[in-house]
Amino acid sequence: MSARRCTRRAGRDDRGAVAILFAVLAVVLLGVGALAVDLGQAYAKKSLLQTDVDIAVMAAVAELDQEAGCNAEVVSAAEDYLTRAGNAVPGQYPIDLGGAPGDQDGFIRCPGDWKVELWAPRSEVPLGLGRVLSDDDSFDVAARAAAQVRSPAAGAVLPFFGVQGCDYGAQTIRDDSGGSATAAPVPALNPDSSTHNKATFSLAPTSAPEGTSSMTLTLSGKFLGKVDGVGFTGAGGPPYHHVAAPATTSPNTISVPVPAAVLSVPDVWYVRVLEAGEWSEQHEAQRFTVGEDKLYCDTSLEGNFGTVDIPRSDTSSFVLEHNIIRGVEPMLALHPSPAGECGGKPGSVESKSTPVDGTNCLASEPGLKISATNAGLVSGKGGLPGRLDRDSTNGCSRGGTDARTAATVLGRSINDDLLSCYVVNGAHLSDLVAGNAVGTAALSADIFASPRFFWIPVVDTDPSTGKKSWPVVAFRPGFITDQPLAATRSAPGTISALNGLVTEPSGIREVRVVLFSQDALPPTAPAVGDEVDYTGSGTKVLVLVD
Repeated sequence: MSARRCTRRAGRDDRGAVAILFAVLAVVLLGVGALAVDLGQAYAKKSLLQTDVDIAVMAAVAELDQEAGCNAEVVSAAEDYLTRAGNAVPGQYPIDLGGAPGDQDGFIRCPGDWKVELWAPRSEVPLGLGRVLSDDDSFDVAARAAAQVRSPAAGAVLPFFGVQGCDYGAQTIRDDSGGSATAAPVPALNPDSSTHNKATFSLAPTSAPEGTSSMTLTLSGKFLGKVDGVGFTGAGGPPYHHVAAPATTSPNTISVPVPAAVLSVPDVWYVRVLEAGEWSEQHEAQRFTVGEDKLYCDTSLEGNFGTVDIPRSDTSSFVLEHNIIRGVEPMLALHPSPAGECGGKPGSVESKSTPVDGTNCLASEPGLKISATNAGLVSGKGGLPGRLDRDSTNGCSRGGTDARTAATVLGRSINDDLLSCYVVNGAHLSDLVAGNAVGTAALSADIFASPRFFWIPVVDTDPSTGKKSWPVVAFRPGFITDQPLAATRSAPGTISALNGLVTEPSGIREVRVVLFSQDALPPTAPAVGDEVDYTGSGTKVLVLVD
């Protein structure tokens, strides 16, 4: 056989092998292509399923009203969305959210921690030419989502406390600490005299409701026959000192009209008498309260407010300052018993040397710690700016911009947000306090971005006996401002230069706040990334998790 013939035969044999190989590969390629079409269909269905289950679980978690276990509304909301016309995915199995997570017809559960987990009914993907590569005629695609209820504003809980009964309305947190067991503390009063007269007396009445336009006080006591004037010293200025001439006098009783400038400023005013240039002793000054809902109650020895002593894990220095700037670190919680006891008693959780989430007993002591408050609110500490050392937000300054206050404290202008700016339905601030129908959901979720917004824990006993641990019975939202309660968004009223901070040369003397019902807050707020655990009440932030 010639070499030429052998070459031709080899060529024919090669062509035959290539043809066979091409035929085999064509079948494989056809199957792969068909499978790619089937997988594309599966991917499209999976995408639709995931979108549906994400939205459905968010609708469901919005109805969750208990920490663990699904209430009926949760299941109904999920079913309603998944079966709504236009939401069904082609090939989806009929829905039945009972059973178990692996069911084809879907499943829902609420395992705890205010969370909902939802599996959508699966969708069947029939195989076309992809059956060339599979023994099955179809396969299923599934989708799962989980959502959780959380709370906004991780830095919003301030390290102060209020006391039940005096935890609503326009309040004043003041620098009155270190009193005695027999007399309420009296701050340094100015002006004063180098020597003092011997007058001692009591007042009647001792308070005036906010909005009172005129009132006469009766002073009863000793050495009152030569009184030239009656002084009222408060924190309504400067000037925060006013003198009125007595209307009638006798050795033991005088009457005096209360100055309009005193009645117009809700505060605790200190009353003394002036005789021949000498003021009565400062420790004999009597309290006259304008506005009855003060954080500082007349019945308290050292104030029914104070400092919460809670440690942090990120610093052992300047803890109070950092808790003002950043908010209290451990999650606080309600004590499980309304009359719960602390000190290691059943159900009590305390943060002593380290912060513990779920703390429901507070180590507290009366009084506003001025040095720490100066740093925490204004001057800053440890490289962190003070809480109010920020531009105003959302155009909510008194000028409708993001500008700071024109006045300064400790050399700094501060945030100038107004509470009324966040009112969305024409309510008065008094409606927020009352929690009535007008005040319900009256505030925009933008309020959570303001550094002036805060929560404080509330205890049920006035801790006037000094440092002690007390159970938390409530949480109260509030806002640092001295806006009048008659203020509305369109009529914000008169605001002081520092919008709630009253100062003296050493810094902050008082912090004025409005405490209001949590019903005034919006029912939900958008997630911004700083959410904290939900405690069962207040604004909900709904977030996809896992």
